[in-house]
Parts: sequence; structure tokens; C-alpha cells
Amino acid sequence: MMQKLFLDIGKEEIQNQYKKDEKKTSLYKTTHFIVEKEQKKEIKKECGDYYVLEFQYETLMTRQMILEKELERILKLFLKKYPKTKKVLIVGLGNKNVDGDALGVLTTDALIATNQYQDFLTLPKIALLNPSVTEKTGISSFKLIEMVVHDLKPDLIILIDSLATKNKEYLNQAIEINDTGFIPGSAIHSCKEINQKTFHIPILSIGSPLCLEMENQFFTSVFIHEVLKSLSTILSTSLNHLFLK
Repeated sequence: MMQKLFLDIGKEEIQNQYKKDEKKTSLYKTTHFIVEKEQKKEIKKECGDYYVLEFQYETLMTRQMILEKELERILKLFLKKYPKTKKVLIVGLGNKNVDGDALGVLTTDALIATNQYQDFLTLPKIALLNPSVTEKTGISSFKLIEMVVHDLKPDLIILIDSLATKNKEYLNQAIEINDTGFIPGSAIHSCKEINQKTFHIPILSIGSPLCLEMENQFFTSVFIHEVLKSLSTILSTSLNHLFLK
């Protein structure tokens, strides 16, 4: 079971209850939502900040640089919230062999790791992990991440994964960033939630709705390969610029 896009909580009047601010241009719209503690049960979302970047398919295909800069701007807002970030673990969740679930792995494959370098003292330490899925490894993503975190001791974890949506207007046309964490492979009851409470360090999640959920079935678009290529490029370029520019 995939995590759901924040916008799936309901119609615009419901979304407005949690809207903090909005930035709108001719090419995209970025909305900042905040869920407070007392609102958690109402919409079944964890407390924290949610940013949703919406765009049209044409923008995704032809104006990648615009979306990269906006995503980088949003990520910088989170780094201001969590300023003590010298070592980062970026995790690409999902299954590379399943198109609708491949975003995390394709993105980390295009990222630059720097944790192995000891001579560049001013360079942020970036480590990458692709834990795959439990069905392939026999080990839960949570356990693999837990082992790496115990050894690496990062200041921040960034999770990248595909999302699902029940609204076809969001399919392939949004990127969500939040600091609430989530449960990888949540259909498997043994999986534990990855968040700041369980790991005691900030967790950022980045995802895009690549699957449309209808009657408990998941569907992708015929353009999924083009979408994956563009989205993974946008995400990886933004993250590389964020830490290594």
C-alpha cells in the first residue's frame, strides 16, 4: 500500500483549513500546509509541514529547470528549520523493477555521494541507500535503514518514494515534501514508521503521485517512463545543488 498524496484529504474547502500560504505562477503552484496536533485524527495525517508543488504535464516535460529551482527553494526552507545538517542519509525507497514504484531508486542512482571523502572538510557528507523491498531482500526497509543509521549517525534522513492518489488530476503532476515521515511497504504489518520519534533525528520525505488508486487497484499512465525520467532528474538535480553547489 502506497502513501497517499496530502491533497487527497478532500476538496479545496477542506484543504484550506490546513493551508498556511501559497505561491502561484503561470507554470506551477506551491502550497504550504500545516497539520497541528489537535488536527491529526481529523485527516489521519501526522503533525508537521507539508509542501505540495503542482504543475502541468507540459511543464514537467519542457520546463524542468523551473521546477528544480522551486523544489530547491522548498528544501532550503526545511534546512532552515533543521540547521545542524552536516551528514545526510538519502534513502531511495521502492522497487526499481516496478515502474510506479521506481522513483526513489532512480533518484538516488543520479545523486552524488560524498560520505566516502575525508579530505574535503567543508563538503556535506552525503550517503545513499537503496534498501529495495522486503519481498526481494527478506529484510524490512525500516530494519536496513536502522542498521545504517546506527553506524553512520546522520543528522538528517531524506526519504524518496512514489506516492498514490485517488484523483487523476494529480497523477504525475505534483511533488510533495514533508517532515512527518511514513511507513514503507505499509501493507506489511511488521513495518515500522520512519519518523523523528523512531530515529530521533529530522526526517524529510519527498514523493510524487505516480499511481492512481481505483477500487483498491493501482494504475500508472502510458507516459510513466517519460515521467520517471523527468521527475528523477528534477529531484536529483535539486538535491545535488542543495548540498553541493
